[in-house]
Amino acid sequence: MAENKLVKKDIGTQVLDRVNQLCEAGFKMAPDFSAINAIKATMLMLQQVVDKNKRPALEVCTPVSIQTALFEMCVQSLDVSKRQAYLLVRGDKLCFQPSYFGHILQVKRLFPDWSPVAHTVREGDEFEYTINPDNGKMKLVKHTQKLENLDKDFIGAYMYLPCADGEPELYVMTRKQIMRAWSKSSSQSLQTHKDFDEKMALKTIINSGCTKVINATPDPTYVAPDDDPNNFQDPVGGNDTNFVDFEEVQEEQKEVVEEQPKEEPQQPTQEQPNDNEF
Repeated sequence: MAENKLVKKDIGTQVLDRVNQLCEAGFKMAPDFSAINAIKATMLMLQQVVDKNKRPALEVCTPVSIQTALFEMCVQSLDVSKRQAYLLVRGDKLCFQPSYFGHILQVKRLFPDWSPVAHTVREGDEFEYTINPDNGKMKLVKHTQKLENLDKDFIGAYMYLPCADGEPELYVMTRKQIMRAWSKSSSQSLQTHKDFDEKMALKTIINSGCTKVINATPDPTYVAPDDDPNNFQDPVGGNDTNFVDFEEVQEEQKEVVEEQPKEEPQQPTQEQPNDNEF
C-alpha cells in the first residue's frame, strides 16, 4: 500500500513532463499560471485529501483520475492551492472542480477591466430594465432602493456581464431561479442561506453569470490541446451548467455529500467548512 502511494505521488512529475511536451507543440496556459508551482502544491495538498469515509485519496483514487485532475487544472490554468478550484473524491475518481473564485479569475483573464459587481432587488424596490431590439441585450433602466428595503425579502438579483463587442449585458435572476439553485444544496435547512441571503444570492448570480461568459467566449490566451494526453479519461464528463450555477452555495456548508462539490477548506479534506468569505 505504501509503495502504491509513492507511485501515485510521482504522477505529478509525469503530468508536468507531459505538459512541458505539449507546450513545445503549442499548448498554452494563462500567462499568470505556473504549472510547476500548481502541480507541486496540489500534490502536497493531495496527501491530506480524503473521501467521505476518511480514506486517503492517494489510496482510493485511480492513477488516471489523478492525472486527469492535474491536467485539467493546467488546461484551465487554475491553482487548487489558491482556492481557485478544489479536488473531490467520488468513488475511486479524483475530480477537479473550479471554484467561485476560479470562475471570476477566468472571466477577468478574458476581460481584465471587468469587476464582479452584483446587487439584489428587494421587495419595495423600483426596478426596471429594457431589452435592446437591435441586439437583444438587456439594460438596466432604474433601480431605486430604500434603506428599509434591505430587511425585506429579495425578489431577484442582477449584474452586468462583459461582452466581446465592448457593450456590457445585464444578467438577471429571479428569486425562483436563485431558490432553485439553492435547493440543490446538501443542507436541507438552508440555514446559511437564510442567515446570509444577500451574500448567498450575490454569489449565486456571480457564479452563474461567470459560467455563462466562460462557456460562450473564446479564450485567446490558452487553449486545450487537440489530442488526449496519455489517454487521460475525464471522470466527470462534460460541463453541467445547472451544477455550476449552484456550486458556490456549497462553500458555506459543513455537511458532506460525495456527489456535491464544496469550497476548498483550510485543511484540504473532503469535509468542507464555511469559508467565511462574507
